[in-house]
Parts: sequence; structure tokens; C-alpha cells
Amino acid sequence: MTDDTERRIAALLADAPREPDAGFVAEVDALVRLDQAYALTRRQAWRRFGTEMAGAGAISAAALMLALSAGQGWLLVLVVGLGPLAWAATNRWAVR
Repeated sequence: MTDDTERRIAALLADAPREPDAGFVAEVDALVRLDQAYALTRRQAWRRFGTEMAGAGAISAAALMLALSAGQGWLLVLVVGLGPLAWAATNRWAVR
């Protein structure tokens, strides 16, 4: 390469003659903290959802076994049909 080309490349790759932008750094830092807080909240929500689903499943399984052992067809329909509705009516996510 010629000497002129090397000087131009060196000028393009040189550091900019200005001070760092503290406002930009603060804004990026705030966005990173916001993203971390959102990820934590999302993990907690999925954990709470899994716990409530496991509890609802255990209760539904027990009720289903009782309904099947009792031999009552209407009880089975009641458990299977109204079980999810009862859970939806009592979920607490909207309050939190």
C-alpha cells in the first residue's frame, strides 16, 4: 500500500477526539437494569404459574379419582366441566 492510503486508514481507525457521552452510558445502564428486572419478574411469574398448575392438577386428579370410584356420571361431568372454570375464577394473577 502507499503511504497515503496507510495514513487515511490510520485516520479512520483512530479514536475520536471527544469526551465520552455520560448520558448515553447512563441510559444504556438503565435499560440493562430494566431488562434484568423484567427477566426476574418473568421467571417468578412462570414459577408461580407452574406451582399453581401442579396444585390444581393434584386437586383435579384427586377429585376425578373420587368421581370415578363413586360411579356417578354427573359428578364426573361436574368435576371435568367446572374444574377449570373454578380455577379460572379463583386465580390470583390479576391482583398481583
